[in-house]
Amino acid sequence: METTKVKINLKSGEIEFEGSQEFVQEQMDNLGSILSIISSRKPSSVNNSSVISEEDEDFEDEAIDDEGDANSPPSKADLSVPESFGEWMHKFKEGTKGIDKALITAYYVQQQAPKNDFKTIEVNNSLKDHGIKLANPSKTLKSLETKKYLFQTRKEGPKIRFMRVSEDGVKYLKTLLR
Repeated sequence: METTKVKINLKSGEIEFEGSQEFVQEQMDNLGSILSIISSRKPSSVNNSSVISEEDEDFEDEAIDDEGDANSPPSKADLSVPESFGEWMHKFKEGTKGIDKALITAYYVQQQAPKNDFKTIEVNNSLKDHGIKLANPSKTLKSLETKKYLFQTRKEGPKIRFMRVSEDGVKYLKTLLR
């Protein structure tokens, strides 16, 4: 009997499938679901690596179909953006750092934009309009990009870059909610 393995190492970001071509193709087809489940779980509830044998394949399929995760509280999942920026900012904890305010504002501006992205100047103007002063908003947004909380979606001309908040950025925003 051929042993089929699936190895997932969250620290290194590696996912390894071993088995028949049909099995590997099936897992590749379900990769989006697998990643979604893994990313929605708290780090303490997922081992750094796991090996699933062919005998455990039924259990694996059940895990993929499991949409309701008891580990994620429903109140932390609400990142719906209201019309008012003040109401949006009120959703977040007191004493938020400047870099976090930049991310919160970037997400707000992004949600208001027709193409679901933003320019640095738009975030800067929104911060200024609401009395939030950052020493260098452009540098702050670049720092968020380095942390993989933002990524570039497109570029117009030599200098105008459009950005979007990444999945990691959204997860981090959820940790800042009240």
